[in-house]
Amino acid sequence: MLKCKRVTNMLDIEIEPFRGILFIRLSGILNRSNINKLNSEVNNLIREIEAKNIVFNINDLKSIDIYGQNAIINSLRICRHNHGRSLICIGNNRKIIPLIEKLMTKTRIVKDELTALNFIKEEVI
Repeated sequence: MLKCKRVTNMLDIEIEPFRGILFIRLSGILNRSNINKLNSEVNNLIREIEAKNIVFNINDLKSIDIYGQNAIINSLRICRHNHGRSLICIGNNRKIIPLIEKLMTKTRIVKDELTALNFIKEEVI
């Protein structure tokens, strides 16, 4: 009997505003097949509320391709257009570093959300 393992392209997005910063936590897989979810949920919200400061937490991402990186970069551009700051948290997810080379040239990478919060607050003062 032949057994097949089904691979799903699930992306979970959790968005939490806190002290003037929009924290966007991504988990699962961010790739070409699901970037529309990120674009519709996140970018529309950033535009709608004119968010200035955003933090992407990609600690729980298992994989990201160039399309996923470009989708995040698009969100970062919207934030900059709103005269804000943006950061990316990788947490303890060291295996994601080789997959985010393009992102690393576009914004600051920090270890955790507390560091991101402190960095943004220092920049505002």
